[in-house]
Amino acid sequence: MIEDSDYHPKGAPLTGRKVLLILIGFFGVMLAVNFYMARAAIKTHPGLDIAHPYDAGVAYNKEIAAAKAQEALGWTVDLSRVVQGAVTAITVTVKDRDGRPVNDLVASLHFVYPATSRLDQVVVVGSVADGVYAGAAELQRGHWEVEVVLQREGQQIFRSRNTFNVE
Repeated sequence: MIEDSDYHPKGAPLTGRKVLLILIGFFGVMLAVNFYMARAAIKTHPGLDIAHPYDAGVAYNKEIAAAKAQEALGWTVDLSRVVQGAVTAITVTVKDRDGRPVNDLVASLHFVYPATSRLDQVVVVGSVADGVYAGAAELQRGHWEVEVVLQREGQQIFRSRNTFNVE
């Protein structure tokens, strides 16, 4: 005959109350960690590429016209870089459709670090030769986006976006 016994060789019995507390604890920890990670992600990168997206959308036709005007110029713009320790030397070479150097430009480089906007920087590069503009920036290791902007008399003439890695 089998007797009913309160003996449990591994300790206290697994009751419905214990299972409920385990489930509440598990999902409570999971929700707390998810909330923390979502908050940290939004705090470090709000998700906006530009400051005023509505205004940029309204002015989109101007962007299209500027892109067509830039294409009509037929310019060739080459970006080269040399990493020397923590400093990256950047050279921008600008030539027209006939291969002649383009002078009298103000060239600026907008460096964007995709992981955080705190490392973004703008570098104005100076003319060092006919059609050659050079400058330097301190860039952290990683993947970078650079926007080359060429202006003449305050008017933007050329804009190009490129990506590269700093090793």
